[in-house]
Amino acid sequence: MLRFGIVSQIDPINVQARVNFEDDESTSFWLPIIQTKTLKDKFYAIPDIGEQVACLMDENSEDGVILGAIYSTEDVSTTQSEKQLSVNLEDGSYINADKENKTLTVAFSKMKLIGNIEHEGTFTNTAGIKSNADITDKTSSMQAMRDVYNSHTHTGNQGKATSAPNKTM
Repeated sequence: MLRFGIVSQIDPINVQARVNFEDDESTSFWLPIIQTKTLKDKFYAIPDIGEQVACLMDENSEDGVILGAIYSTEDVSTTQSEKQLSVNLEDGSYINADKENKTLTVAFSKMKLIGNIEHEGTFTNTAGIKSNADITDKTSSMQAMRDVYNSHTHTGNQGKATSAPNKTM
């Protein structure tokens, strides 16, 4: 039977929770929380204590599973469009995929990407670029340009135009 309740305890290691059912003032045993994938690819999301959930329970409400959290008039969705996929965290961080505008927005105070990144299109940055390794474009590396710039010289300089550098970049 389908039942609705409020999460009272969580076990994040075993991905289980206990649920209070207000209609008969009972509390479930530990219930597994349904996940999208658990074999080769892994998905993990666990409801918060105090979150409203839907449960599929046996006829005696002794065994069952938590199907997932549900929105209510108190806990409303942060996204109001069927054309968006959104994950919004308590601290204000979020990921939003907008299918209509073909835009992915990721907002975190720090992001760590592991692996090679391939980018097509214009890269726009508002806060600068820092690198712990050499930066290279299709012509040269930043270090190769510094090597030329730092060692080049000019001849003549007495108030007149100088010669071209003896090394070019």
